Amino acid sequence: MVAAAHRRVADRAVAGRAAAEAGAHRRGYRGVKDARFKVSPLKLRVYLACPLRYRYQYIDRLPPRLRPHDTVGTAVHFVLQQFFRLPVEERTPECLLALFDQRWASLSPRYRRMPGAEELQQRARRQLEAFAAREDLRARPLLLEPYLEVALAPDVVLFGRPDRVDEEPDGSLHVIDYKTGEPPEEVDAAQLRLYAIMVQKGLGRPVSRASFWYLEGGQVWTAAVTAEALAQAEAEAVALAREMQGAASFPGRVGPHCARCPFLYACQHREEIAQRRQAERW
Repeated sequence: MVAAAHRRVADRAVAGRAAAEAGAHRRGYRGVKDARFKVSPLKLRVYLACPLRYRYQYIDRLPPRLRPHDTVGTAVHFVLQQFFRLPVEERTPECLLALFDQRWASLSPRYRRMPGAEELQQRARRQLEAFAAREDLRARPLLLEPYLEVALAPDVVLFGRPDRVDEEPDGSLHVIDYKTGEPPEEVDAAQLRLYAIMVQKGLGRPVSRASFWYLEGGQVWTAAVTAEALAQAEAEAVALAREMQGAASFPGRVGPHCARCPFLYACQHREEIAQRRQAERW
């Protein structure tokens, strides 16, 4: 059964998770000319955290230097997507773990030999084991990583791929975003609300819940998706998108997030970051 599942997944699989969101600063998604400015929840979050990283990632298009943690997270998302595409009768805990092992084996030997990679592999496997014991493996998601693109204003478009959309008993929708890291002290509700806006506008159906599922500890964090909360999130996204589009400078913001930045190798604040990491222990 697992072998058959592997063959079906291999036949349907696309190479990796969705390509990294690049695209020029003043052009449309994937380089297509468009007068509208296109943003995703990630793009907005990157700019808020550090405009300089935003410049490196979306304007200069520097190649990111991803850490093992990033690749493991992508692998887990890929495996969950493919697992829930299988026929219900084939979705067993053993199948889920076998899909992960297969995905791990497909990574380059150089990556698998990186310091910390084996530990992260075992951690991801434990996360999936716990997920299989905790969640309904026979669930029938309505959509898995659908690409959605909706207009927030005549000049601003929101795009992205929510991990999963489930249908609730009352016909409303539940937007789910998997997280492989530890829950932060403060959860970014704005990201969930933007996904809810995308799904609600894109599918023309009401969203009643939007949740982060933290695979490490099994916690679920759900954001309020009232009409007022979504309207505020939409207005803030439009205002921020217009600020980004008109920005003439992109200052760096040094802080703990720098330790995880895939563009640290190119950052003009590297020396300051190294000093503060040592002094502040982050």
